[in-house]
Order: sequence, then structure tokens, then C-alpha cells
Amino acid sequence: MSVPGGIATLSLINATAGTSYGPTMLDIILKGEAVALAATVAALPDPGVPASRGGPVFGPPYRCPPKLWGVGLNYVRHADDLGVRQPTDAPGSYLRPPSAVIGHGDDILLPSQSQRVTAEAELGVVIGTTCRDVSPQDAESVIFGYTTVLDMTAEDAIRVNPRHIPWAKAFDTFCSIGPWVVTPDEIPDLSAVRISTVVNGKTIASNQVSAMMYDPYWQVGYFSGGMVLEAGTVIATGTPGAGVIHDGDTVEARVEGVGDLCNTVRLKPAQ
Repeated sequence: MSVPGGIATLSLINATAGTSYGPTMLDIILKGEAVALAATVAALPDPGVPASRGGPVFGPPYRCPPKLWGVGLNYVRHADDLGVRQPTDAPGSYLRPPSAVIGHGDDILLPSQSQRVTAEAELGVVIGTTCRDVSPQDAESVIFGYTTVLDMTAEDAIRVNPRHIPWAKAFDTFCSIGPWVVTPDEIPDLSAVRISTVVNGKTIASNQVSAMMYDPYWQVGYFSGGMVLEAGTVIATGTPGAGVIHDGDTVEARVEGVGDLCNTVRLKPAQ
């Protein structure tokens, strides 16, 4: 958790305040502890919560989201990238397995089954309340916060046949999440948030939430229609554009006001 002067781990906050929050981010979401935790931290005297310094090691906020939805072709440019027609009735979508999840600083592993893998930056929506049949107008009330997502695709597979998209998205390490979850009160204007895909320091694509065909609130309504979205579900809301990645590349997802997420691309795990 970010505090004045640095970063405080949850265990450090609990030890300082005599509380028992968590112990994981998913526990905080499931138990509805975010408001109480924020109040506890605010009430501690500065510097009552010592901050971790020297570069903490980050993982994903949690590794097993109850559901992990991905949204495709939600910006016009991304449809152009793939040479396909822009959907006009609803965005493309897919579910991914927890084995795809990695965090900030972890390696993206290129599978031998693909010769063209792309990476794309996205805004992630984290559901905070188990819900079903939520209207877009009420969507904000069930959102715990926002995170940064790097979404990988075996693009050559879906160019052969779009029906391959669940497989093309499901390889191990193909969905990086984190390092932060930012609560909605920290985002004064969600529509103005800018999302950028960066490969080796070069911005490949960049656009704002306002340019989405279907905004995050609409997506919460759409995916909750007739289906339970459990607390902790993550929806990756679509990318302004993807970049081809190769062994040794550094890939970043930058979401203004939410966080920067960075991963290195490898052909195989480090020995």
C-alpha cells in the first residue's frame, strides 16, 4: 500500500495498528475491508507506518481471479491492426485461465506454437462486490478499483481462424496484472485516463478511455448480464493497439493515474 514516504506492506500495517486485514489483496476485496483499511492507515501518526524502501518486489495483486475476462476490438485502431472488421453490436471477449497470470517484473514466455506474439496495454477493472445483472448506471457501485494489464496474444493463430482466440490468449504468462490496484476515488475522470502500449521504450499505441467503443461501466453491465461476477473478477477492457514482441524485449503497459507495468520477454525460463 502506498503511504507518505514510500510503500507499507499489509503485514507491517497490521503489526503497527494491531489489526488483521487480509492477509491478501483478494481477502481484502472478499471481506470488504478497503474502507476500514484506508481509515486505519490515515489514522496512524506519520510516520507511524514505516515504509519499505529500496525497491519492493511486486507480484500480481493475486494470481487466481475468480473470472478473468478479456475484451477485444474495443478501439478502432486495434481492429485495423488485425485487419478485421470492427464489431458494432458488442466487443469481442474471452475468458482466460489463472495459469496465464503473472505480475510486474515477471518474464513473458514465448510459446513454441506461435511465431507472432503481440502485447497490448489495457485498463483492468476489479470487481469488488459479487453481482449479477448490473446496469451500466450502477456499475461503479460494484467496482473495487482499477489496475494495469498487459495482455499477450498468439496473433498468427487468430489470423488463421478467429475461433482460435481462447487458445491464442491462454498460454502461460500471457496476462500480466498490477502492480497496483487504485480505488475509484483516486480517479477523478475515468474517461480521461490514457492507456499506452510501450515496447523497448517506444510507444506503439496510446489512447484514452473516452475513445473506447464500450466503456468500462457498459462492460460491467454486459458481462454481469445473466452471469455472476464474483468479487475479485478482473475485466481487461481493451487496448488502443498491440506491438509484436521478441526474445529480450521490454514491454510496458502505462495507465495514467493507475500504474506502470513492465515485463521482459523470454523464449524460455531462466535457468
